[in-house]
Amino acid sequence: MKNSSHAFVNQLLVCLLVTIGFGGSLGLGTVWMRHQISTTANANRALKAEWERVERLIDEKKTLVETEQAPDKLRQLNAAMRLGLVPMSEVSIVHVTDNTTDRLAARASRDDRADARSAPVAFRVAQH
Repeated sequence: MKNSSHAFVNQLLVCLLVTIGFGGSLGLGTVWMRHQISTTANANRALKAEWERVERLIDEKKTLVETEQAPDKLRQLNAAMRLGLVPMSEVSIVHVTDNTTDRLAARASRDDRADARSAPVAFRVAQH
């Protein structure tokens, strides 16, 4: 009887130690996961701040470029540097209303006929 009570106490003690170890592992795993989530959130926050900083710099540079390309500014620089540049004349725009595919096919066939009519090229090969 004494052996069976000791065996029961030993089994109970082992089960208790296993339960405490398992619970501790779960707690430690939970703390580690929360730390990883916090670290990732901080990294994401820093990355977002950097992204916004770069976008702000891009906007500033874009504004600076647009300011420097203003027609009044370009005329002023032209006069100050005595470049003698004149304003660009209006470029005529031709609107194509016909079927583009047919026009391209006709041009390609015209080029093929021109290649067929071209004279053959003669050359000599040097012999050693």
